[in-house]
Amino acid sequence: MQCLRLLAALFAVALAAGRPLPAPAQELATARPATVQVRLSGFTRARAEIPLVAEATGKVLRVMADVGQPVGANGVFAQVDPTFIELDLRDNAVQRGRLRERMAYDETEAGRYRRLVGQGNAAQARLDELEQALSQSRHELAALEVARDVLAERLRRTRVTAPAGWVVAAREVEPGQWVTEGQVLGRIGDFNTLLVPFALSPEQFAALRGAADGLTLALPEAGGPVRATVHRVYPGFDPETRKIAVDLAVADLPGGRGGLRAELTLEVPDPAGGVLLPRGAVTERYEQHWVRRDDGTQVQVVLLGNHGGPEGDLLRVASPQVAPGQRFALQAQE
Repeated sequence: MQCLRLLAALFAVALAAGRPLPAPAQELATARPATVQVRLSGFTRARAEIPLVAEATGKVLRVMADVGQPVGANGVFAQVDPTFIELDLRDNAVQRGRLRERMAYDETEAGRYRRLVGQGNAAQARLDELEQALSQSRHELAALEVARDVLAERLRRTRVTAPAGWVVAAREVEPGQWVTEGQVLGRIGDFNTLLVPFALSPEQFAALRGAADGLTLALPEAGGPVRATVHRVYPGFDPETRKIAVDLAVADLPGGRGGLRAELTLEVPDPAGGVLLPRGAVTERYEQHWVRRDDGTQVQVVLLGNHGGPEGDLLRVASPQVAPGQRFALQAQE
């Protein structure tokens, strides 16, 4: 009640003095730093590519995948003829069987001589010979088992393997072709995850890190924007370009392949030093634009454009006398 009485008294005094009422306080807007959109282009590539190398010498029996096709679930790209290795394995099995039979006989004979020696009915020298022969047979069996493991590993390597689901990028072998150990038979790539390399300025890199949680790439040839993540940031620095090398990753893209054009859009600080103000804070007179500070002074500004498109609610303006954080009146009038 006391506030109402005070206002009424002021109103009466103003009327009595013939003076105009004080203007109501104007609504103010705070200038915000302006940003501009930067669009960068790159092209997709496989996350990784590895050569397919033969680990055995022989004739190629089958090639399971052609260029552009994925490797099957068994992970086999090609099969080299394993016939001679399989025969060696069979021979090894025969030798081990024969040796085990001989060892069983020697063990029986040695056991019999142990009893005879214990009874004093046989010479100790004969028992020592049998024990020595049995020990040599055990060593021979161990060597044959090692040879079997070596042959089994060689047999396994007659299959040229690759990660299942990776796509053949190059094929340099045909069925019936003779290959040698170490020969490259093709290349295979992981196209389940695509990488897009970019070279970013420090300002662009800061904007990228700020948008990491909602990062997207536009792929015009693949149907629209897709979710992307930062795969790697290279620690090196190019003193000429002063750019930072970054690889962005796109996972599980249908029909993914190398060479798809990708566009990255980033919001970076306005290089012109502009600020953002509502439309109501900027007035136009004789093709010049003005803003009014909170203290009533007017400042001429350069209109740089609309923020958010032609119908955006914010205007991007610049002036040496205008900086972010300053306050300006809305609906400024002459």
